[in-house]
Amino acid sequence: MAEGKDVEKGGVPWGAVIAGIIAVLALVVIVQNSESTNVQLFGLTIALPLWLMLVIFFLLGVLCSGLVRRGVRKATGRDTKKD
Repeated sequence: MAEGKDVEKGGVPWGAVIAGIIAVLALVVIVQNSESTNVQLFGLTIALPLWLMLVIFFLLGVLCSGLVRRGVRKATGRDTKKD
């Protein structure tokens, strides 16, 4: 058994604790930022709750970072996918 895996011995599952803290923080952000805000994009005005806009831009950031990381791995020859 790997060290740090004390869950089987009655220890604390730290991954679940961290996930719970992140979920509570996300809920606080949603509750505190529920008012609508206007976003102008290419001449269109879109009204969205601020929390939804934050989630959308977060997901876009995650997608962009993954694409950049993939491009860097291909450019440096460290793409480990083998068929």
